[in-house]
Amino acid sequence: MQEQGWLWIGKYVIVIIAALALGAVLGSLEVFHNTMIGNARISAGALVQFIAHSGALGLLWALGYRHAGQLRRGSGSSAHLATSVLALVSLIVAASYYEVLLRFLSPLLSPEVKSYFDWTFIVVILSTAGWLLWSLFVHSEAVIGAISKAANRRSSPGGL
Repeated sequence: MQEQGWLWIGKYVIVIIAALALGAVLGSLEVFHNTMIGNARISAGALVQFIAHSGALGLLWALGYRHAGQLRRGSGSSAHLATSVLALVSLIVAASYYEVLLRFLSPLLSPEVKSYFDWTFIVVILSTAGWLLWSLFVHSEAVIGAISKAANRRSSPGGL
């Protein structure tokens, strides 16, 4: 498949927005809101929103992964930014997924299990934050170069 510049990003953004909007609309419909799943005290609306938010976060991560791959295939200092981009997107997704999963599972979690759940996400979030910091440290020259290049473009007469 031939990529046309960066236009492919629009596909991901449109589907992410559509998933979030559909999840909100369908999850708030009375039939979904009032229908419970077994004895779990979880509504069908909560399940719809969980699926929509999980899908949106999965697509966000896939967008970051594809963007990192495109940066790697590029030339110059942008190729060194690929790892930092993927680490940043992974951190955002991990931190956001904690809230998504907690909102869905909270009726089922006892205080003891919630503690394990919290610590699992603390380790994951701190690990991805460490990955991001290490990547920025290792590729700091590329980050500084990208910032100065953007600043130069902005200050040029044809810039933003």
